[in-house]
Amino acid sequence: MDATIIIPIYNAHQVLDGLFSSLSDTVADKPVIAINDASTDERVRQFLNGITAYQFSALTVLENEQNLGFVKTVNRGINACDGDVIVLNQDTVVTPGWYQKLTEAGERGRTATVTPLTNNGEIASVPALCKNNALPAKLELMAKACELAGAPVLPEVPTAVGFCMLIKRACIDEIGVFDAGHYGHGYGEENDYSCRARQAGFSNILCDNAYVAHIGNQSFQDFGLQPNQEALDKVLARYPDYMDKVKQFIADDPLKAKRKRIGEIYQQLLNDNGQQ
Repeated sequence: MDATIIIPIYNAHQVLDGLFSSLSDTVADKPVIAINDASTDERVRQFLNGITAYQFSALTVLENEQNLGFVKTVNRGINACDGDVIVLNQDTVVTPGWYQKLTEAGERGRTATVTPLTNNGEIASVPALCKNNALPAKLELMAKACELAGAPVLPEVPTAVGFCMLIKRACIDEIGVFDAGHYGHGYGEENDYSCRARQAGFSNILCDNAYVAHIGNQSFQDFGLQPNQEALDKVLARYPDYMDKVKQFIADDPLKAKRKRIGEIYQQLLNDNGQQ
């Protein structure tokens, strides 16, 4: 069964065409659930009303009657389908092969979540770790660089990163969905989920041959929300060792050589492309 792509949407109309165009180019035949979380910008509804122009074969558009926030909206999508899911922020752009690589990585062992590489995704960031790297000028070349930089390592990570995460249905069946009661509109829910999954004997995987660009925090701007200490404190109250595991992953940096290689290959591909 194909993994269902779940896209929670709140305002940020300006990013929707980039995302859905990239999805149409790469996964038009895969199931997609787009959920409008009571956007106040009427252009969002207008966009979704015309979304058939992107020619998806299995697209469902849902409307929340009132704003539920990111976490409850994602949970609605998870509960509206069967099988694995890929939670995808609206401020992302996907690249060739992303879906296949994520789903293949998810077949490894007792996996809970799989996160791709990105420009802006903390421990999933390339070429610089834990940095908001500039959006690549040529996304398809960055995706190619991730492929060419060597066989996938698929390291285990302390947490998935919420901009794009595959969640296995076996994990959902065992530990449930995101904790909407504690994490409200967003921030912290994927960290909590990853820790819960790890306690249940699952693993969280970083898929280092897949790349999804992340513009960052577009839909949260209307709420004035930013990653904050309160969300982290909620995670640490339940999982006191969480930050230790994150710091250890950063110190070990299992993809250090590969990240450097990705940056070098991308630059070479960019130079070659410019010469053609």
